[in-house]
Amino acid sequence: MKWVFISLGILAFLIVSTYAWVVALTFGVLFRRPLTQKQLYLKPLFGKDFIRHLDTIKYQIGLIAARPFEEVSIMSGNLRLKGKFFENKQSNKVVIFVHGYYSSGMKDIGYLGKLYEDLKVSLLIIDQRANGASQGVYTTLGAMERFDIREWTFYIDKRFNGKKDIYLHGVSMGAATSLLVTALNGLPRSFKGVIADCGYSRTNGVLLYAGKRIYKIRPKILYMGINLFARFFAGFNLNKVKISKELKKNKTIPILFIHGSADVFVPYNMSVKNYKATPAPKKLIRIEGAAHCESYLLNPALYTKEVKEFLNE
Repeated sequence: MKWVFISLGILAFLIVSTYAWVVALTFGVLFRRPLTQKQLYLKPLFGKDFIRHLDTIKYQIGLIAARPFEEVSIMSGNLRLKGKFFENKQSNKVVIFVHGYYSSGMKDIGYLGKLYEDLKVSLLIIDQRANGASQGVYTTLGAMERFDIREWTFYIDKRFNGKKDIYLHGVSMGAATSLLVTALNGLPRSFKGVIADCGYSRTNGVLLYAGKRIYKIRPKILYMGINLFARFFAGFNLNKVKISKELKKNKTIPILFIHGSADVFVPYNMSVKNYKATPAPKKLIRIEGAAHCESYLLNPALYTKEVKEFLNE
């Protein structure tokens, strides 16, 4: 009988230690600074046909990078965050572009092609914490990034003495983060609106959904452990980042929601949920057949038209 208990104890130890190791590895992959500078397009998330846009994306990034810009930075807490400012002195509008998960500003701006060249507004392309040239160790899926983005609005507001209209344009995680900003207090009066392209409605929902598609497992097995690591090491709770709930606090800041109907990473109904939760002025544009981050690439005419109208309202 003694050896039975010893064997059970050893088995329990192996199970717990293996689980902790898998959780730690998964947490590191999901939330630590990207290990590679290469842009990743996983077919289970972006769709099998997204690869057809890669040459276009790369070409557009090259065109934008060739334009004159100013390197800018701010402090948010103890982190220095960096961006590139493409100023059009003839425009009274500044759009802050907020990139998505596991990426950087100059990588994701390629999803928008010639949009801001055509619209002729000033464009600030930022790197979120723990991405690109910005400092930080952990991505927090919007929990801490929302306060960073608010600091960027303060920077633009102060730089132009409140005389330039400020807009946020986010894709994927950047869209969710931008939506969270609208619920914060103390925003500058010059902050006029948000363009949210394929943003999720809650972090735990998108993680669980993506986990099922990529790993074909029940991700709830790992989720509780991952959230414990997030709370202990990165200082945020995945269960507390509920975008649709926070949006109920926004009574005044207009939002343009854009989402592809064929998005298998962040399902279209997440934008529907965010739209319904928003009491502020709003509009939802459904791009038929578009996968994740593909809306402009698939229908640039409609996308440009809607964004132009939104900025000129």
